[in-house]
Amino acid sequence: MVPGGTPSFGLLSIGFVGADYGGSLVPTRTAPVVLRKIDLDGNKVHMVVASLGGDVLFNGTLSGKGDFMCGLVTYHGGETFPMIAHKRPSTYQSPPQSQRTE
Repeated sequence: MVPGGTPSFGLLSIGFVGADYGGSLVPTRTAPVVLRKIDLDGNKVHMVVASLGGDVLFNGTLSGKGDFMCGLVTYHGGETFPMIAHKRPSTYQSPPQSQRTE
């Protein structure tokens, strides 16, 4: 993201918490925040990020290979900023769907 003309980098971690997606966002310049809700509908992604000022929303699209996510972040005051997330190599393996519990 580039809010206010200054690039904002960080680490977005998403995985399964039971049967649902969960995660965190750790910006390099601010405190970590929790991803309260993550929905995936085809290649459409919707995330709700908890913040001190209220929920921050992300609506975007996942690339066909699942290695990029592009969209818009909407802050609690209504400001929007484009955001791109790039998947880094990882050894994390999601549990099979049959092993995920509610």
